[in-house]
Amino acid sequence: MTAGTLRQSLAHFAFSVGVVGLLSLVALGLVVLKDPLGPILVIGVAIAATIGLLLLPNPLTATLLAAFLLLLPPGDLRVEGIYTLAANCAVAAALGVWLVRALNATETFKWNPTCLLVALYIAWGVVTLLWAPDLVESRRKLIAWTFSLILLLLICNQVRSLSAVDRFMRMLALMGWLMIFCGTYTVLFTDFDFETRLKSFNINENTLGVMLIVALPAVMWPVLRSVGRRRRSMLALAIAYILCAVLLIALSGSRGGAISVSLLLLTLLFSKSTRKWAFIGVALILCLFITAPFLFEVLIQRATEEEGGEFGGRPMLWEASLLFMRDNPLTGAGIGNGPFGLHPYIASLTSWENDRLDLPSHQPFLEVAVDTGLVGLIIYFCVIGSAILDFARSRSCRLLSPSCPDGYHLVVIGATAAYGATWVKAGGLENHASLITILALLLIPSLVQQAADRIALEEHPGLGLSRRSHDRG
Repeated sequence: MTAGTLRQSLAHFAFSVGVVGLLSLVALGLVVLKDPLGPILVIGVAIAATIGLLLLPNPLTATLLAAFLLLLPPGDLRVEGIYTLAANCAVAAALGVWLVRALNATETFKWNPTCLLVALYIAWGVVTLLWAPDLVESRRKLIAWTFSLILLLLICNQVRSLSAVDRFMRMLALMGWLMIFCGTYTVLFTDFDFETRLKSFNINENTLGVMLIVALPAVMWPVLRSVGRRRRSMLALAIAYILCAVLLIALSGSRGGAISVSLLLLTLLFSKSTRKWAFIGVALILCLFITAPFLFEVLIQRATEEEGGEFGGRPMLWEASLLFMRDNPLTGAGIGNGPFGLHPYIASLTSWENDRLDLPSHQPFLEVAVDTGLVGLIIYFCVIGSAILDFARSRSCRLLSPSCPDGYHLVVIGATAAYGATWVKAGGLENHASLITILALLLIPSLVQQAADRIALEEHPGLGLSRRSHDRG
């Protein structure tokens, strides 16, 4: 038995013993505390341990499974309570599998500025516990941020080759097609009324559009990566996806979704490699509008009548948020406590929502500012800015090895711009798995380039000298 094989066997054995020990401690703790949810929690930990052991040889699969679970939008697709446990256990199992690889000395954690800034935001959130009135809500938010950081770290450490990107994109495309299936099923096989907004499987109408947009780069990825007959078949699937996405967003009556789609198509016009996608999208919209104008009636009605006001009733929440920030500029209400701190200010502006204690600002940056003050808001801006800067550098720099195929950068720019447009009225997206996905899509080109360049330098050390000479020139 070689030394590497021995280390691998010992690492696997240590992981198995650790999982069994952890399971025993959790079970013992639940028995001592007599928690009524104890049996369910023990079962959940046992399932996570089993999944971790089964996926031990393939950590990327464990990570993609965890990402898929976290991406599921709130609604009937989730079994509340059990879902949260399952998703968090999946992330924990993925982390455990990766740590085994690290113990085996085959992999090491690699940090990047975006992940470090997310960790800094979590650290500041811990500081805000000193003045947060509801520590239960703070704990819930911190747990959500921590699992988001773990997922982003796992993606950044494992999606570092084009083959790994292929698998990541398949997972994301599967989520997009799941949303298409849910919407299509609701339209065809339920008593859906075309005069009302489409609400599929109790998924928020605006969230449906967000998920469809986030998954679009993954649907277009195989077209960019394939040639010949496969490319034509992938192109047909992508066109079908765009058609269904436009249709479902129109039926949902989401004005933000419609603006996002328009912005996405406009962005794709700026490059020859993606211009055909913009033409295809516009052609599909025109054909639907001419042949079946009733599909757009709800959207047009909401846009012309300005249901809920021009911004859907959000200005009052934004005004209340700004008033709160005026009185608490640096500290905020404490992470997770934004709605509680915001309630008196909302009540001072209107009595319509005076009985609601859970209303957020319905704008991600304002939600972060109300939660963690200007300090947290600056860190949050830096998280997004660092990912965008990394993406821009990967686009402008020509490194030693090829990165993502032509067209990828503009597709991601369009999807990011469309996603950002939804933030005008979005609530709860300041820490949603869709944001982690957007950050991952922005970081992927540099991750692939760095890994490929490292391999190239190891195989041809002289390339590093020529590269430095080229940079100086």
